[in-house]
Amino acid sequence: MGKIWFRSSGEKYPESEPPFYDSKDFPWAATMQQNWGNVKKEVSSLINESDTKFQSNSYLGISSTGGWTSLSYLFWGLKIKKGLKKDCPGLNAYLEKIPGLVSLSFSCLAPKISLTEHYGDTNVIIRCHLGIEIPAGLPTCGLKVNEEQREWREGQWVLFNDAYLHSAWNQSEKRRIVMIIDVIRPEFLHKKTQICIYIRARHTQFQLQKKYAILNMLPQFMKDLLFRGLYLGIYMMKPIHDHLDN
Repeated sequence: MGKIWFRSSGEKYPESEPPFYDSKDFPWAATMQQNWGNVKKEVSSLINESDTKFQSNSYLGISSTGGWTSLSYLFWGLKIKKGLKKDCPGLNAYLEKIPGLVSLSFSCLAPKISLTEHYGDTNVIIRCHLGIEIPAGLPTCGLKVNEEQREWREGQWVLFNDAYLHSAWNQSEKRRIVMIIDVIRPEFLHKKTQICIYIRARHTQFQLQKKYAILNMLPQFMKDLLFRGLYLGIYMMKPIHDHLDN
């Protein structure tokens, strides 16, 4: 079993794992690709009907020069938005069969927009992009992970290790939309709950320190206490959230 790495640890990622994964090695990914035609219409309808509901991203300081928006349904185990089962029953049926699914969103890059290089939260997930609206291939529109480039294709998965330095760009004249899911790697599934709470607590801390600059002036031990308080609060609220989601 590999060692769990969190970006917030401040330690350099050991880079001992592959940057990309083969979708053929994951039955759920291969099945969805083979049956993309069965859900394409409902996914396209959802995107068009929700066009004005995509929200601007502010994700741990990643710069995009504007034009990077998303429609989020699930964030590290926390349900953000309901209605996917009703709006996309076919897609939802496939997603419910994915073990370790903890995050789900639709991500839009406007024309002429790039995301700066950045590291993900942790190495315990496989980040998965499913192409929905892909205006062009490489070199105009694509993804780079640990210096290796890939392009998106409609109805096809791109699976990669989010812990590596990575970036994305769309220099075409049309928007690019992908569905993004995060799937806990099998060897870490037994720690799924703790991992999700840890990262949600870190993100909450980041947002608080961004909103209240004075928190950045606190000594490290007080920042650590803040994080522990957030972790405990999220842990205690989990049964309530789980009940409301059911």
